[in-house]
Amino acid sequence: MQTKKITQFLLARHGETQWNQLRRLQGSLDSALTERGQSQAIDLAHSMMEQSVDLILSSPLGRALSTASKCEKMLSSEINVHIGLVERHFGDWQGKYFDELTEEESFEDIFLQVTNDSPPNGESGIDCRIRILKTLTDVANNNPQKKILVITHGDAIRCFLDSFMKTNGNDAYSQYANGQVFPVEFCHISQQFSHS
Repeated sequence: MQTKKITQFLLARHGETQWNQLRRLQGSLDSALTERGQSQAIDLAHSMMEQSVDLILSSPLGRALSTASKCEKMLSSEINVHIGLVERHFGDWQGKYFDELTEEESFEDIFLQVTNDSPPNGESGIDCRIRILKTLTDVANNNPQKKILVITHGDAIRCFLDSFMKTNGNDAYSQYANGQVFPVEFCHISQQFSHS
């Protein structure tokens, strides 16, 4: 009988940022963690202390790296930065307030669904999903039977999880709180992800 080889991922959204507080769209732009965001990062690290994390992966954006560095100190696990985990690029909408964007014709398709629609000069939900899926599949294949903490972003998580959980109908910010963890498993035999 073949042993079931699994890589476990603990997907976590970074701590709250100044722009999160203002409901301003960051995408590939960045803003610093708030005091609350720093506390969320510490709380995340505490929650991981009994998880036996082998590796921490982080998006290269400052808000994710700040969160990951708090975890690194407490978990004594090395951080690997991976460009494939960066937040979805929202093109010309980046830096705008959500209240400004709700009247845009494609707002619901871009923020509440995972479709081929994208903001002007931005990335579609489908393209973001493909990118995160490929990144995590490659990481899993290089790290069989490891437990990996992944510090990334709300819409990146939403688009990725939609590939096997069908989370359509809600925006990332109402589904994925800052500092929250979403466990998933990668089965090496089937080469598929599932919610653990």
